[in-house]
Amino acid sequence: MKYPIILCEDQLLQLNQLERIIKNFILFHDEIFEIVLTSQTPTEVEKYLKQFHPTQGIYFLDIDLNAAMNGIELAELVRKYDVQAKIIFVTTHDEMLPLTIQRRVETLGFVQKDQELDAYKSEIAELLLLAKERIDATKVAKNQAFIFSIGSQVFTIDLADIYFLEPSEMPHRLVLYTKNGQYEFYGKLNEFEQKYPSLTRISRSTLVQVNNAKEIDFKKRMIYFTPDLCKKFSLGKANKIKEIFNTHF
Repeated sequence: MKYPIILCEDQLLQLNQLERIIKNFILFHDEIFEIVLTSQTPTEVEKYLKQFHPTQGIYFLDIDLNAAMNGIELAELVRKYDVQAKIIFVTTHDEMLPLTIQRRVETLGFVQKDQELDAYKSEIAELLLLAKERIDATKVAKNQAFIFSIGSQVFTIDLADIYFLEPSEMPHRLVLYTKNGQYEFYGKLNEFEQKYPSLTRISRSTLVQVNNAKEIDFKKRMIYFTPDLCKKFSLGKANKIKEIFNTHF
């Protein structure tokens, strides 16, 4: 899952600067973050929340939006739609910090617009990584996270977003297929099977999140996740797959 980022700043130059800084940061973290909305008005953010119901989003909000709704009120609205939202205020109004506490907005951070540019960039990057860390910690605590490493980078994927896991053509590697793409990393299938009981072994070489199947053809013994993505299961696994599929649907 990519964490959605939403920006709301009424001043176009400042909005463009913030977007550019975050896009430059995402160049090195494109598997993790994605800007889904940049807006100068809280009304547009409200429409997006109602239409798309984002979850585990990261919100950069100005406080003084020169609109009927200010940034703190918008943050309260965000919290209703995205309960795990990480809210960051980018503002010159640091005197408003006590009000965010009073309104129980649960702000992740306050970034001063008028500071030196390198410090501004650095603070935004630190808060993005902190937001990811806090969201991931919640998923881990609820046993909803699939965790693996590629080099020095640790990935935390929602178990609910997984299609299947199978060996790579490269020795000692696995390939993970998810709703948002695929990843290849070192690992052993048996170890992940023991660690994540929600994944079902459907053959000697495949672990599957059966709940994400769009269709199951029991005659051909095929599980379809998308029209172009499917896996064959062993005959002996048919009853177990049928039981899981029927329970879910």
